[in-house]
Amino acid sequence: MPLTIKDSWKPPPNDICKINVDGAFYSDARTGGWGAVIRDSSGDVLAAGAGNISYAASPVQTKAIAAYKGLQLAAQLCMINIILETDATLLATGLNSKQFDRCPIDCIVRQIRDFMRSEFSSCSVSVCSRSCNNVADCLATNGACAMGSGSTMFWSQAPEFVAHLVLGDLLKPDV
Repeated sequence: MPLTIKDSWKPPPNDICKINVDGAFYSDARTGGWGAVIRDSSGDVLAAGAGNISYAASPVQTKAIAAYKGLQLAAQLCMINIILETDATLLATGLNSKQFDRCPIDCIVRQIRDFMRSEFSSCSVSVCSRSCNNVADCLATNGACAMGSGSTMFWSQAPEFVAHLVLGDLLKPDV
């Protein structure tokens, strides 16, 4: 089944939380960052996280780490019905597949799929365009550039440096 790419951020249905995730990768330094934001059906931020990745192999690996960290945060907050949204088509395809692959991130993809099955009543994976994943992208960049090696930060509301992006998502008209 082909993935449909969404053009603007849309709130999830009632009783479902949406986790947007992204990764940042710096090939020269082989480092990166991850970012995740969890929002409810009103678009309100329930939690956010960012972290530094000391050793990164590829952009898709940082995005997979972001997905795993975002899912872990949702599980810690006892969320049971979620949508995981990413701008990485390759990652979403892998997470939606039942197949095993020999791609470089297959191990983490299998780990994420197992985690989704064991921790959530319902969990779907969707793809969005980069333009509707700005909050997670900004968090990932912050994790890569402003945080110490291997460090992680979590917030129970939108941190000030992304608050304007969250508001911008909510002000966009439905398409």
